[in-house]
Amino acid sequence: MRVAVTGGAGYIGSTLIRDLLAKSYEVTSIDNQYTGDYERIRRHLTGAKLLEGDIRDSTDLDVAFRGADAVVHMAALSDLDACNEHPEEAISVNVYGTHQVVEAARRNHVRRLIFCSSAAVYGTPASTPVTERHITHPLNLYGVTKLSGEKLLDAAHANHNLETVNLRFGNVYGVGLYTNWVGVIPKFIALALDGKPLTVYGDGTATRDFVHVQDITSAISLSLQTKKIGGEIFNIGNETTTVNDIANEVSNAVEKITGKRSTITHFPPREGETHEFSYDSAKIRTALGFQPKWKLRDGIEQIVRNRSTYKS
Repeated sequence: MRVAVTGGAGYIGSTLIRDLLAKSYEVTSIDNQYTGDYERIRRHLTGAKLLEGDIRDSTDLDVAFRGADAVVHMAALSDLDACNEHPEEAISVNVYGTHQVVEAARRNHVRRLIFCSSAAVYGTPASTPVTERHITHPLNLYGVTKLSGEKLLDAAHANHNLETVNLRFGNVYGVGLYTNWVGVIPKFIALALDGKPLTVYGDGTATRDFVHVQDITSAISLSLQTKKIGGEIFNIGNETTTVNDIANEVSNAVEKITGKRSTITHFPPREGETHEFSYDSAKIRTALGFQPKWKLRDGIEQIVRNRSTYKS
């Protein structure tokens, strides 16, 4: 199978490409390298075609998608703070860019388009655990742009018979092809290793659903292989825990591996963030046979050992 990946120079995208190459897929990546960097991953992705380009440019997309059987659309302005600070850029990349991806997929007769969405589309849950049937009511611009992207795919599926799949990621962490230092777990680890207090917003009782990057790429691979899932939505999560528990797990792992002790400090809660959240992942486990392999404690220790060995 020939697969094109948008955002292939990034944290999840590069890990996905590595895993697809190991399964003998033919892979093309397109990335503007705004946050990603081909140079640090190129030697690990021998055999992939790595293109520099912008998802808002139809010509760039046509070059990347030509001959592809499937597209995994991962390119986005994905950090909540970055979206709030640069709203026009967030809408341009995440909404208009996704529109361009959909149209390019249609022009190039791509059979399946997989969109990497987010738990942020749900907003504050009316009940937990959250299933795919739960109402969507995003509380921040990032969630709004991701839901808009999903709707663009839904329309393409309904009107043009494009096989679309929306994957709603939980909080992604772990060492893939490299470690991403954005997100609560890696941020805590970076602070602890630098001898700084772990900063918790609110009282720390907020819950999140965490999933390892290598389990994410496994789920994406299954969504490429599984038949008759066009138009479907899948939650991808694994373990739900509180921010306080994450801080304690990180503190314990850092002390165990490096001997450094950590403190925790609290700040007022941030606007646009949900307090209680957990996923019901039964649908993806049943329909795609998804079985996550990484436990949270093991994934945290993996990052600590990676960071303490390889400074970045």
